Amino acid sequence: MTDHTVDPLVLTERLSGTRWHTIEVVGSTGSTNADLVARAAVGDVAGTVRMTTDQTAGRGRHTRVWEAPAGGQLAMSAAVRVGDRTEDLGWLSLIAGLAAVTAIEGVAGVRPTLKWPNDVLIDDRKVAGILSEFTTAPGGGIAVIGIGINTSMTPEQLPVPTATSLAIVTGTEVSLTDLADAFLRALADLLESWPDDVTRLAEIYRDRSDTVGRRVRLTLPDDEEVIGTAIGVDTAGRIVVDADGREVVASAGDVTHLRAAD
Repeated sequence: MTDHTVDPLVLTERLSGTRWHTIEVVGSTGSTNADLVARAAVGDVAGTVRMTTDQTAGRGRHTRVWEAPAGGQLAMSAAVRVGDRTEDLGWLSLIAGLAAVTAIEGVAGVRPTLKWPNDVLIDDRKVAGILSEFTTAPGGGIAVIGIGINTSMTPEQLPVPTATSLAIVTGTEVSLTDLADAFLRALADLLESWPDDVTRLAEIYRDRSDTVGRRVRLTLPDDEEVIGTAIGVDTAGRIVVDADGREVVASAGDVTHLRAAD
């Protein structure tokens, strides 16, 4: 039988020996990221994972709202101690994307791709979004890596036409315990290469990227738009775009995949 909730006891046992020593599953919360960020100000949350299937105030980048009906999404946040290694924090969202494609492929049997910087796609539709946040804490810097995976949403429940869910693409329900387990294991493995072997991470990311090689519109934080071909993701996790012979390198921004007609 497919489980529609996460079993914290099973998950804790499976993840024994990994960096994730505290697994919290709550029936509902505003934001799993916000919960851990708030707690980091007063205590050590590194190694803590908090998750729910009912996140009522989920957030994306640029204060965007990430909406999902109760039970339609698995929202997870994991706290990682980063100390003063803040120069490579941008990689944490990319690492979470890699962990997500690994987990979804292993559990749901479909092969997702990545749209830079932090969208997980299946058939060019968004199935998961990522938000990583840095906060100072008494014991040093903490990164909270958050992800929301659309699991059980029906077509009528999707927040936008460009979204999808695992139930839609597979025609069945996945085990949320298995999905959380696979994601957290993949995330822990990838974090072993951060920040000392970002070359390895860049190679893995480029292999799963649906952005590299595509014609894109890159909207920079100052609202400047660049249209060209994404030719790579560098070892700093930045997107590299060839705009008619002018190379544009960006550490932040929004990417739109363009069709040939565009």
